Amino acid sequence: MNRFNGVVSPSEKDALLQEAYLPAFHPNDNHAANLLELDNGDLLCVWFSGSGEGNPDTNVVMSRLPAGSSQWSEPIQLSGDPERSEQNPVLFQADNGSLWLFHTSNEPHNQRTSKIVYRVSEDQGITWGAAEVLSGGPGIFLRHPPLVLQNGDWLLPAYYCKLEGHYSVVLISSNQGATWHEYEVPGSTHRVQMNVVELQDGTLYAMFRSRQADRIYTSISHDNGKSWSVPAKSDLPNNNSSMQLITLQNGHLALIYNNSTMERDQFRWVQRKGEFRKKPLRTPLTVSISEDQGKTWPHFRNVQMADLEYKDSEIGYSYPSIIAARDGSIHLAFSYLRKGIKYVRLPEQWIKEWQ
Repeated sequence: MNRFNGVVSPSEKDALLQEAYLPAFHPNDNHAANLLELDNGDLLCVWFSGSGEGNPDTNVVMSRLPAGSSQWSEPIQLSGDPERSEQNPVLFQADNGSLWLFHTSNEPHNQRTSKIVYRVSEDQGITWGAAEVLSGGPGIFLRHPPLVLQNGDWLLPAYYCKLEGHYSVVLISSNQGATWHEYEVPGSTHRVQMNVVELQDGTLYAMFRSRQADRIYTSISHDNGKSWSVPAKSDLPNNNSSMQLITLQNGHLALIYNNSTMERDQFRWVQRKGEFRKKPLRTPLTVSISEDQGKTWPHFRNVQMADLEYKDSEIGYSYPSIIAARDGSIHLAFSYLRKGIKYVRLPEQWIKEWQ
């Protein structure tokens, strides 16, 4: 039986976990998942799927887990420019119920041509309006969804891929997405895929992927995202891959990341064009909890370890998404060897009881 069938069932390894392998739109490459819980209780998962990252047949797709159901739907395609690779989707539901999809679109295998495209749905993602360009870049990319600030602004983290280096910015809208203003994060060269949460005192706290595969970097803003501190190295490892950070209902922070770094020599040799190079490991995939607004991360537990399939693949388990549902449960989705997207549901206590 094909395990990528979307059926949610208890994990064979731990009955406290519910998991599913979402149906794969294209069998070759499935990556960069992002989750959203709608106001009606449905769960949505978007990712990109195609013959290979950067190929023109790579498009954004979406699967739905209706409220109360144990079956993820077959994915539907939400983008389709035949001359561009469309990737890194994120979802956002506004206070008025409108559902927004943002994603990147670039010429095949040319990140420096990337732009941000968006579509809006007024019926919970059943039908969608036409694709519009939010930012022409060029070279601008996304990874994490927008955040609604306490002052009502929408903040969308982004980053640029340019010849002189990769660096982070935020796009801020004060009029419900009608217009956006861009603010650069100083000193953020090599710090990308910025993920932002708002702390209890109104401070914005950001985490960054490091192109140097050393540690997660952090930055703060005290003026609603218009200015930022220079990103500083944290104690948390990074393997030059994406992580995601959220605030739980109880105020705790939850982070999902690869607990791997080149500082610990966690790599494997891979061959490219006849030459061997070091590739940071994308395993294990770990969830951590902070009870002091990101100062310390004492609680952690691996949700995906290297398995037998991993020995034949250098890709690993990566680009995770994490959300806190209204019922208090934590939901995860991530690239499973890029064969498909794996979904996991768990209680916070599962993480904290392990140590």
